[in-house]
Amino acid sequence: MLMTSLLHVSAEVDPNFHIYLCFGQSNMEGNAQWESIDNNYVDPRFQMLATCNFSNPSRSMGRWYTAKCPIVSPDGRLGPTDYFGRTMVAAMPTDVKIGVIAVAMGGSPIEMFDKDKYQQKMSQNPTEWWVTLAKRHYGGNPYGRLIEMGKKAQEVGVIKGILLHQGCSNCNDSNWPNMVNKIYKDMLNDLGLNAEDVPLFVGEVEYENMGGGCSSHNQQVARIPSVIPTGHVVKANQLPGNGQDPWHFSASGYRIFGRRYAFEVLKTMGIATQKNPDYEMPNNLKKFFGVTRLYGADVTINIGKSKRPVVKATFGDGHTEDVSADVTFSSDDFEVSKVGALKSSVAKKGIVKATFTDFCGDVHTADINVEFVDPAGIEAIEGSGDGSQEAGAGKVFTLDGRRVDANHLRPDIYIKNGKKVVVK
Repeated sequence: MLMTSLLHVSAEVDPNFHIYLCFGQSNMEGNAQWESIDNNYVDPRFQMLATCNFSNPSRSMGRWYTAKCPIVSPDGRLGPTDYFGRTMVAAMPTDVKIGVIAVAMGGSPIEMFDKDKYQQKMSQNPTEWWVTLAKRHYGGNPYGRLIEMGKKAQEVGVIKGILLHQGCSNCNDSNWPNMVNKIYKDMLNDLGLNAEDVPLFVGEVEYENMGGGCSSHNQQVARIPSVIPTGHVVKANQLPGNGQDPWHFSASGYRIFGRRYAFEVLKTMGIATQKNPDYEMPNNLKKFFGVTRLYGADVTINIGKSKRPVVKATFGDGHTEDVSADVTFSSDDFEVSKVGALKSSVAKKGIVKATFTDFCGDVHTADINVEFVDPAGIEAIEGSGDGSQEAGAGKVFTLDGRRVDANHLRPDIYIKNGKKVVVK
C-alpha cells in the first residue's frame, strides 16, 4: 500500500511544469500600476501559486491561478515576475507550463529572508512597513512561507530557478553577496535541491542616469557570480524609472526587466533566441494587439454601425476575445491590401494583409478575415466577391433594414448603394 501511494504521488509531478521561486523587496513585489494591456489575455500555461490570501481578485493561499496582476501580494502591482513568466511560456514548447512562487515586502532588508536573523530584525524594527507586510501576508516569516509554498509546488512540478531583486535597503553593503549566498544555500537545503539544477538570478537596481538613488549597490550585485558559481546577474541599464522616486521602475521598465530575467534563464538552458528583450511595443500597436502575442491566432475585424472596428482573436486553445480598441485602416502600422470587393462599406467580406509587431519586436504578417457590416445594421447583401457586381445595387432600404420602392420614397433617411441618402 505504501509503494502504491508513493507511485501515485510521483505520478502527479509534472516534469514539464517549471517553477521559479521569487523573493525580494518592493521591485519584486511590483510597484507600477498595471495598465489595461497588462491584463489582456494571459496564457493559462503561466501560473502563480498564491503565497497569501487575496481579496481582489479572490485567491486562496496555496492554490494555483493563471498569473494575472497582481501576482505577488494584494499590496503588490506590476513587477518583473509578470513578464518573466509571459516570456518564458512564449519561448518554451507548448507542453511546458511556467509557475512562479513569490514572496516580497516593500522596503525589506535582505535579513528578513535569513531564517536565522529575521526574528531579531523584526524585533529591532517593530514599526517598519516591511514588518507589517511580513505579518499581514506571511505569518511573520517570509522565508518560512516561501519554503512552505516551495514544498507544496514540488508535489506537482519541478523547481528550476530562483529570482531575487533586493538591495536598496542594504545599499552597497559589502557583506550583501555573502548574505544572499547563505539564503540561497538554505533554500536549496530545505527544499532538497542542487545548485547546478537551480541557478540564482539576481537583478540590478535602478541606474543613476535613469534616476536611481542606490546605483552603487550594483557593485555588490556584480560580485554575485564570483561568490555564487551558479549565480547570474540580470542587468538594469537603461530601464526607465517611474519618475516619482529614486527606487522603482516604470511599468515599461518592469516589462523589459521581466523579459531580461527570462532571457537570462533561457540562456542557462541553452535556448537561443533572436528576440529583443528591450523592445516595448508602441502605444498604437498596444491598443491594437496588446502585449500578449497573437501566435497562431485567427483574427476577425468587424466594422459595425459606429465604423469603429472590434477585433477578435481566436487563440490556439480555442478561446476568443477582443484584443483591440480603435483601428484605422489608413494607419502606417496596419497595412491593408484590398482583396475582392472591399471598396464598398456595405456587406462585403474579404481578406486583408496585416503587418504587426509582437511583444518582443518580431514582425509578422497575417491574412485577416474582414467583414464590412452595413452601418444601418442591415444584413449582409452578398456580392460576387470580385467587385464587378453588387446584388444590392440600386436597391433602397430604410434604416431598420426594410426594402422600399425606390420610385416612391417619402421624406426620410435611406440606405442606397451602401450610403445614406436624405430625401426631403
